[in-house]
Amino acid sequence: MAHSGADIIKRYTCLVNEAQNHRQRAEEMAPYISPSRVGITTARTPGTKLNANTYDSTGMMAADLMAMFVSGSIINPGQRWGRSSLRDPRLRDDDEIKEWLEECDDRLLRQFSASMFYAEVSESLIDWGGFGTGFFLMEEQPAMQHISRPGFRGFYCEAQKTGRFVIADGPDGLVDTAMREFKLTARVIKDRWPNAVLPESIRAALEKGDMDKQFTVVHAIVPRGTSDQRAGAGATAMPWASTWVEKESKAILHDSGYRGFPGAVARYMRTPGEVYGRGRGDIAYNDIWTLNEAKRMGFEDWALKLQPPILTRHDSVIGTLKLVPAGWTSVNTHGQRIQDVIMPYQTGSSPEVSNIKEEELRRSIRQIFFVDQILALMESHKSEMTAFEFSKKLEILFTLMGPVYGRTERELLQPTWDCGFETMLHAGAFPPPPPQLMESDGNVDVIFENPLARSRRVGDVEAIAMAVNDMAQLGQMFPQMWDGFDPDKTRQHIFSVRGVPASVTRNLDEIDALREERAKQQQQEMQMQTIQQASEGMKNAAPMVKALQAPAQGQAA
Repeated sequence: MAHSGADIIKRYTCLVNEAQNHRQRAEEMAPYISPSRVGITTARTPGTKLNANTYDSTGMMAADLMAMFVSGSIINPGQRWGRSSLRDPRLRDDDEIKEWLEECDDRLLRQFSASMFYAEVSESLIDWGGFGTGFFLMEEQPAMQHISRPGFRGFYCEAQKTGRFVIADGPDGLVDTAMREFKLTARVIKDRWPNAVLPESIRAALEKGDMDKQFTVVHAIVPRGTSDQRAGAGATAMPWASTWVEKESKAILHDSGYRGFPGAVARYMRTPGEVYGRGRGDIAYNDIWTLNEAKRMGFEDWALKLQPPILTRHDSVIGTLKLVPAGWTSVNTHGQRIQDVIMPYQTGSSPEVSNIKEEELRRSIRQIFFVDQILALMESHKSEMTAFEFSKKLEILFTLMGPVYGRTERELLQPTWDCGFETMLHAGAFPPPPPQLMESDGNVDVIFENPLARSRRVGDVEAIAMAVNDMAQLGQMFPQMWDGFDPDKTRQHIFSVRGVPASVTRNLDEIDALREERAKQQQQEMQMQTIQQASEGMKNAAPMVKALQAPAQGQAA
């Protein structure tokens, strides 16, 4: 049964209530980690200062640097960070299929670069690392009424900020439901859905010319049941529903669909029984808050030292205090020392102790967000760090971040790649597939080639190199040891781990043809060598034959 607007708003309200604790936690953390997230549970006027009571930016810098480093490592726009591979092992090494997939990957990556993909994913990673949950939405650009753009229109990418969306898990433990709420003007609603049956409130605003009046709209992305898919047609028969509802009237403005979940919801780590994740910010928050309070108290002490309060005797006669350089203040001491009549207040604080504690807190925050390790890698000007040392430091950092990378790959990278690939495929943005692809099940997997992914597989290459090195000496004594070593399989595995493009490698047929041609050349060279040796032998034997023939001729005479 299809959901009505009232059903969607009811479920949205329920999910918002369930997320209140997570939203409150994010609201408390936002000023110190990412001020742009402020205003989750409290009303905020656009344009106001977001971090009015924040005195230290260590947490913001650490969360931002970690997000940028992870983004540059896993989705670097200057590298081919992913490649598609056919799941069917029978055709996986087919050269024509591999080249077609490479062309599709190139076009997909170009569309990513042409959109706001890389900027928005990086923004989503701030929510992922700092608050624990990042929601990255990606779909095809909507058709505009005043712009005609045939073919694939490109990607629309947007990072949904923490606290501005609600989610729910599906049977497989992955997020399959997402809803978000935002404001749209009457003009935008009319232009975006010109054929929609608008509620009375929006129609009245348009009739009065109040084009910029804002209305609250809820966008629900929910899975459709099998019966709903059969009953629908076109986009309304797709597995995921995309329904836009005006919140106050509960009227459906637009009902469409997706072939797959549009985008990805990545969670840094999960607490049992919770849908939303928890990030490094949850670990560092106590230190961040303490450091901020220490800085606030330090500034108060600093102000007291710069302009200390003035202490005077209650029976002294003092003129107007002039707390300015070279200012004159008349004082009647009544014969007493001036120090006994007026003096500044001494706080008795020890700033050096506070500075030591603050530095300890900063160091702790940086370590939680891996900032020290990242900055050590960025200090490339240090001549004493060799390439080997750099690679080992990088490997150690990736080892530290590796445990959460598996979830990130499953919840962020893979859904995003699949969504983009499927969207472009159905939009006709790829070249026609080779006919032998129809012989397979059509399932395509993605293999990620970023440094974090390679760090999980590079151990295989090192193990192969070490094994070959260990067997080198023994193999000379016992050549049969090499019988268990398959060079072709080893080559294929190393190429796969290192991400060598199929366009610069030979397939099995080309390798067999090359080896056959090489064998023919070797055979011809051996024949020529045999003929040459025979010719040399005959040439050397000619004088002997002559010598033997001479006596015989003399006797005959």
